[in-house]
Amino acid sequence: MSSHAHITPALGEGISDRAFRLYCFLVLKGGGRWVTVQDAADACALTNHQARKPLSDLRKARMAESRRVYEMGSHGRKTWHTHFRTMDQANGVAA
Repeated sequence: MSSHAHITPALGEGISDRAFRLYCFLVLKGGGRWVTVQDAADACALTNHQARKPLSDLRKARMAESRRVYEMGSHGRKTWHTHFRTMDQANGVAA
């Protein structure tokens, strides 16, 4: 199935432009893998803070799921990072 079929449901959801851009990144580049907020933000030319609300909106719309992971940060200390992936890819369901 083409990537276009996965993006189609997002067109009628009434989500923000930023949320749509982030959703497209998750569908096209995420490949069902967990993606950090920072990686998604970088790919969409957003800051970490600009990406958090739209990603949260995608989660509330049940278009993405999130998990928090306690892992090594960039400064060599453990910290919490939030990861996202699309719901349809997570469950193996075609959109």
